[in-house]
Amino acid sequence: MYAGNRSGGQEYWEDGGAAGSEGPAPAGTLSPAPLFSAGAYERLALLLGSAGLLGVGNNLLVLVLYYKFPRLRCPTHLLLVSLSLGDLLESLFGVAFTFVSCLRSGWVWDAVGCVWDGFSRSLFEKSSSHKCILNAI
Repeated sequence: MYAGNRSGGQEYWEDGGAAGSEGPAPAGTLSPAPLFSAGAYERLALLLGSAGLLGVGNNLLVLVLYYKFPRLRCPTHLLLVSLSLGDLLESLFGVAFTFVSCLRSGWVWDAVGCVWDGFSRSLFEKSSSHKCILNAI
């Protein structure tokens, strides 16, 4: 039985044969080969987790400082707060799916999760880049 290509790697039968090889069909199921080793997934999860925590913490700090000190409320700082809000949303929604997948050593979400991950990342990153262009003008 075919299990699908969840991690983008080469497809292998669980008993070790390559997919599409000549001869009788093996008894095992077709599953993707792991993209990284278990240690690499752990290091990626550590990096993504720390980047997510730093992103959430620092961007929340910017938002709290903007709210707490009225003298910071000017149009220029409002653009920076807008950038911070986009980065905060990216840190929350963009990193979470990939972080959980790294903890489980492969993509664990279905097609809807994949679409949401790509949509949220591109939305928040593009909004940040457009705001940076606005700041430069």
